[in-house]
Amino acid sequence: MKFLLIFLLLVTLSNAKVDFYYSFINPSGIQISEQRKNDIKDGFELLNQIKKMAKDGKIDEAYAEIKNFKELNKIEILKSDVILTYSEIALKEETKRIISEASNELELAINTGVIREEDLSKAYMLMVDFKLATNRVKEAKYFAEIIINNFSDKITNAYGKIYLAKVYKYTKSYSNAIKTLYNILVDTTDVLVATIVADELFDIYILDGQKDKAYELISKVLDKNIDYYSDDSFVALKKVDKLVDANMPEFAVEILKELLNRATKAEFIEEFKFKLANVYMNMYDGTNYYLFKAKELYKDILSEYPTGLYVQESKMYIDEILMREGNISPNLIVSKYPNSEAMKQKALLQELLNFKKEKKYEFLLKSKRVYSKIANTITQRFSYENIGVLFDEINVLLIKDYLKKDQCFLMNKALKTTRKETLELLIEDKEVKYKFFECLIEVPYERAYELLKETFNTSRDATLYLYLERMAYALGLVDEALDFSSKVEMINNKEILEKEFLYRFLVYSAKNDTIAMEKFFYYATRFPEFIKNNEDNPIIIDFYYQYYLYLIGKDKQDEAEKILDKLYNKQKEFKAYIYSPFVDIELAMLEKRKNNITKAIEYLTDSIKNTRNMKPNDQARVYYELIRLYDDEGLSDLKNEFITRCKDIKNAQESLYKDMCDKM
Repeated sequence: MKFLLIFLLLVTLSNAKVDFYYSFINPSGIQISEQRKNDIKDGFELLNQIKKMAKDGKIDEAYAEIKNFKELNKIEILKSDVILTYSEIALKEETKRIISEASNELELAINTGVIREEDLSKAYMLMVDFKLATNRVKEAKYFAEIIINNFSDKITNAYGKIYLAKVYKYTKSYSNAIKTLYNILVDTTDVLVATIVADELFDIYILDGQKDKAYELISKVLDKNIDYYSDDSFVALKKVDKLVDANMPEFAVEILKELLNRATKAEFIEEFKFKLANVYMNMYDGTNYYLFKAKELYKDILSEYPTGLYVQESKMYIDEILMREGNISPNLIVSKYPNSEAMKQKALLQELLNFKKEKKYEFLLKSKRVYSKIANTITQRFSYENIGVLFDEINVLLIKDYLKKDQCFLMNKALKTTRKETLELLIEDKEVKYKFFECLIEVPYERAYELLKETFNTSRDATLYLYLERMAYALGLVDEALDFSSKVEMINNKEILEKEFLYRFLVYSAKNDTIAMEKFFYYATRFPEFIKNNEDNPIIIDFYYQYYLYLIGKDKQDEAEKILDKLYNKQKEFKAYIYSPFVDIELAMLEKRKNNITKAIEYLTDSIKNTRNMKPNDQARVYYELIRLYDDEGLSDLKNEFITRCKDIKNAQESLYKDMCDKM
């Protein structure tokens, strides 16, 4: 390059060096004057000061300084360093106009030979950043590939790959970016390169949704090379913001504490304390632990830097903390900060939380519109993603309160304004989960059922499917109940299948389909333990009745008699004589065939005592059978009594037994 024809560099000048020795001669072979040497040395010192200013986060000031220096500089040897420094700071300004102007200027400098040969790789890296910042992806990739293909030393080549990974990240080709960066880690032994690679990988993992890997990575980076961040507060504070956004504030705290340990200037100590206090505010976990840490830092700022940049904000945040601790009322905050919309919203949210603590759930739900304007940034500061999440919690608390009091009807009413997210919270709450389902079965609510079905239709949770089956049945949705029964069976959890057995029976019975019932009773014969283990459920009475009829139809007399006996005993146990006098008559006839007349009479007389509002035709049958049994036993008085009673029956329709009584 032309600079090498003009100047002979006895010692290479580097951006990282402050102390260096050099000697220049002009084209005529005359040594440059001491004044010229001093001007060059001063120029490099000024560049280092500007870079230090940028590292300290004073980007606007650094940009103004470097822009002015660039325009005034007449020293050729400085031009390469000046344009590179200007480019670095222009990128940090993050404004389209400045980035576009700086990009064009750097590209021109490269093409016209202003950039020294040893600075070209750095220039190309900056061009990648410029092209990505202006959405010129193909050109960015072109410059990254130049670095990879045209520079042989390992460090520069590694940087080329890092910048190629940046291009992949920008185009959302995360797998290519990750692969490229991992290849660098395998080859490099340079700690700085490895740290930069890890820093890039962290960003890509976050973008790709791999938060666990990002968490593990940043933990290792801070453990091995926290200097990468603590030596450059601009880079460090950018990382702090990314860590807070990624919900990893504990690492942000680590970086800020290290910055504080190394800071010597008051202005930086104040800034780092303020940033650290703000991170603690974002770490709020429902207790006062982090609020206390933040308050102490804000108080330090007030006492140590009474005229500092962050005094007013610190005062305001201390008041916020006092309000959240319950030492200042929300109303006082509103009156104290009438021009701060953020503080008004914080006060409104604290008022809501106070009412929640007082269990004024119904009032809050009625007043929901008042609180709906609270911004997500405010709710997140109080550890709620948004106001909807907070109202889900209030809804859950209200419903739990109803469940504890067995107020299923009120719970049902509350569900009419409930979001799907609320239902999910209830399902996850082991304390009320099953009580909630039982309530929905007791007081069916179709919208709640539909929401549950939508939410859990693919859950592969057999217990949930069982409850959905029961809800569908309670709502008269027999086909859907059958579908959920099939899903329970598909999961094949023996314990749940046993619990589902009698509910499956109800669903199949409701289908009113002979083939379906045939299928169910075949299922029942395969799992006799299901029958035995459900004997304490009152539904077993209905099952025994239909199963008895099924067995009789299959001519399985012995099995049928056993089931009939169980049906009789269960009715007696539950005092639910649903199928009397049918059961009693059937048993009486069996005893009669065995010539156990006394037992037969006992069954029939019990049926009269136990059957409320016995139908006339059933009365006629019972009385007629008793007449015959008393006749067989020679009990004339009882026989005549029941003949009279039988003849007195009214409204018997087409009853053969009544007709026979009347002829006696």
